[in-house]
Amino acid sequence: MAKFIFLSLCVFFCCLAEGASNLNIYQQWSKLEFVFPTAQDKQKALTNGWYVEDDIVNPIDVDVHYNSTGGRTVFITVPRFDTGRPITLGTVDSQGRINAYPNYAWHDNQGSNCDGFTSVWRTAIDKCHRLWAIDAGKIGDNWVCPPKLVAFNLTTNELIFTHQFNGSSYITDSLYITPAVDVRNADCSNTFVYLADVTARSLGVVDVDKNVSWRITHRLFHPYPSAGTFVIDGDSFDLMDGVLGLALSPVKNNDRNLYFHALASVNENVVKTSVIRNSAFLENSEADPNSINVLPGRRSNQSAAEAMDSKGILYYGLMSPPSLWCWNSNTVFSQENFWPIGIDQETLQFASGVKVIVNSDGDEELWVMTSSFQRVMTGTMSANETNFRIHYGSLSKILKLSPCRSTINNPIKIITC
Repeated sequence: MAKFIFLSLCVFFCCLAEGASNLNIYQQWSKLEFVFPTAQDKQKALTNGWYVEDDIVNPIDVDVHYNSTGGRTVFITVPRFDTGRPITLGTVDSQGRINAYPNYAWHDNQGSNCDGFTSVWRTAIDKCHRLWAIDAGKIGDNWVCPPKLVAFNLTTNELIFTHQFNGSSYITDSLYITPAVDVRNADCSNTFVYLADVTARSLGVVDVDKNVSWRITHRLFHPYPSAGTFVIDGDSFDLMDGVLGLALSPVKNNDRNLYFHALASVNENVVKTSVIRNSAFLENSEADPNSINVLPGRRSNQSAAEAMDSKGILYYGLMSPPSLWCWNSNTVFSQENFWPIGIDQETLQFASGVKVIVNSDGDEELWVMTSSFQRVMTGTMSANETNFRIHYGSLSKILKLSPCRSTINNPIKIITC
């Protein structure tokens, strides 16, 4: 069996160049260009240090919404690692420029008005055409506002939900950076949002219907010291970040799995959402500590963002070599079941945003934000190089030759090109 799988892998790698060509580059930048409503707004941002034209600022996430007529809006986030980032959540126009979402008034306060945005890390768009954005409340390491979760109606672009976290659901070290939205009912009720707290090594849970939240701690949310050194395209840096990647499985038996991993880790973990959707779990002294589990296998090195499609296939990037991979959750989580869908030393560095998007035809697409994040960490970013890219492609094409289409009940077969 091992020889058979090895042969399949060899043949698949030979086909990979053809399969990877189905992952297109939607947009790429050496540095971002921001759109201001007026010349006066731009000058105000320059004067106050909210915008530094020579700075190369790092986008982190990508998201996409298709409307009922087939129109497409592409969103990106630009967290405020520091000052000098005038827009923290924006849309990408046809010229690749970043326009403030929902409008510039949400951004130009730089945290002086907590009703606006302070620093948006990642977003999630649900089947109800709602965009959820997690605002960490920090500029750099400094608290400016309490963290909050907001949602917009993408048909009207109006704010429809706000949850401001209280002192029981975040701590001084908190940095909420990744949301995963769990919608169960056809009328869009019974919605929960799970949030990765990367530096406080915890998971936040928001019950949207009740507008309450709670915080869960567990050892598996922590980084692994052995995985705290990253090597990307020859550059090395240390980063002991905890839980970051989140992905929800399809619903089965009225439950879902939440897959997650720390950035400084090679493991993948899982918990049933029925466990964490109940705040009483925190207060139950007899609660099973093994309700949150680590999967048996390991990746070859670290991964950042991840996403799962409607068939239960997980997509994620690896740091070295820079690449995108898939794993079918109907198989054992082990390296013999991990399959590459793209390997490129230059264009697939640090996949910080990974999304599975349903387009207007009902087909699933993979969208990925990659960046030269290692150059951010080492201070070697250059405007003479392409630093950021958005990739996309049809999953039916991406998986056409991939063994990820197989399940545990359908043995992997040799694929010929």
